[in-house]
Amino acid sequence: MWPYSFVTREEFEKRKDFAGSTLCRLGCTTEPWPTQEMTMYGRGFQETWISERPLYHYGGKYILISEALFSKPFIVLEIADTREKAVQNIMEDADPFPYDLSDEQIVLELKRAIEWEEYPGTNVP
Repeated sequence: MWPYSFVTREEFEKRKDFAGSTLCRLGCTTEPWPTQEMTMYGRGFQETWISERPLYHYGGKYILISEALFSKPFIVLEIADTREKAVQNIMEDADPFPYDLSDEQIVLELKRAIEWEEYPGTNVP
């Protein structure tokens, strides 16, 4: 059951769609990825949905768009350094970010996750 009254699953999925189209504009290529039934557990809820998102590829990274359901929904990029690791779900999560960031802030978060932008206060690209 969707645990939020202030945003619908459909509105959240649109923000994930924006993240996906932005990844493509940043140079990611896509390939079909099997439809997956996903389940997220939280305090007092369980949310199950069908994910039909593609696998993104950029600069030696394989990226899936996922989510985390905290006090509000967050977008999470799952990243692997080989396709085989992605297939086996051996992926690391980039830092999650809230769905309700501005478009510009989401673009910045995506650039950081695929190492286009330096994180403030670090020398990491």
